[in-house]
Amino acid sequence: MNPRRLSWISGVGLALGVLCLLPASINAQTKPGNDNKNVSVGYGLDEDQPFAGADPDGTGLPWKEPPAEAIEQAKKAPTPHLADGHPDLTGFWAPAGWGYAVTQGAVSADGKTRYTQRVAEGPAQSVDKKRELAHRLEGPNLPPYKPAFIEKVKNLGEHQSHEDPAFKCAPKGFPRVGPPTEIVQVPQELVFLYDTVNSSEQNAFRIVSTDGRGHDETLNPSYYGDSIGHWEGNTMVVDVTNFVDDTWLSQNGTIHSDAMHVVEKLTREGNMIDWQLTIEDPKMFTRPWVIERHLIHGLKGGHALEEAPCVEHDYSHLVNDDRN
Repeated sequence: MNPRRLSWISGVGLALGVLCLLPASINAQTKPGNDNKNVSVGYGLDEDQPFAGADPDGTGLPWKEPPAEAIEQAKKAPTPHLADGHPDLTGFWAPAGWGYAVTQGAVSADGKTRYTQRVAEGPAQSVDKKRELAHRLEGPNLPPYKPAFIEKVKNLGEHQSHEDPAFKCAPKGFPRVGPPTEIVQVPQELVFLYDTVNSSEQNAFRIVSTDGRGHDETLNPSYYGDSIGHWEGNTMVVDVTNFVDDTWLSQNGTIHSDAMHVVEKLTREGNMIDWQLTIEDPKMFTRPWVIERHLIHGLKGGHALEEAPCVEHDYSHLVNDDRN
């Protein structure tokens, strides 16, 4: 069998073994006074999604930056290292990725639709929500598209509910899936697990080879690309290539080509990871697009949630142009 495939299988097996052996301590809450008592809220930090929602800095992405004081406090903890001297990236990194974006639930006035979005998001979108959506398309750090693609991207973003591949159960892919929710670090590879409860895919993961190999030119293009990692001092640098071209970079119609190349950097300091992406696309971008977030170590023993695969059954019921 191909050594890369054996490594991939072993990595997934290890990750699943960890998930099975250690009890998850992610306990969703039920908000008092909620109309629907069965709708879960919270993330596991006993807080109501403090870092989820639209990015206020205008990248058009759903990953908020934690407060500066929380980052500084996390950095003060000792930085754990493995026997090889490299920082240990293993752990549940909450709040990273999507987590639970559900904070309310109710039934529409006509009794036909049950929704589990934040109150301000549905089924009728508020003035504040519409303002947020407009800001996503006008922020200061949007992808730097060449003039020929700007109008197309804007049109796709404004008609997300009809055009977004993720609405039809297509994988979000990387980097749209966001920062890893959980990392399992073993010799010669890393396993990135993603908590995508409210997205079109669950149980998403990536295997990052760190054994010195190069990219495998025989692999078919994929949603998550081919990830090869190496250490530069205390920073894990992951080079990702070989993408399909039918995913979006965010919910705003941000398409890319098959020439996309992503460099992902993770630097641990105390209980914080500085997570930085540099996205290049010579066919569509005028320059590299750089995104940075800080991830904070979450609950001890916490794990990315296990969810069933997406089964599309809502598209035929679409009645308006609301976007998430």
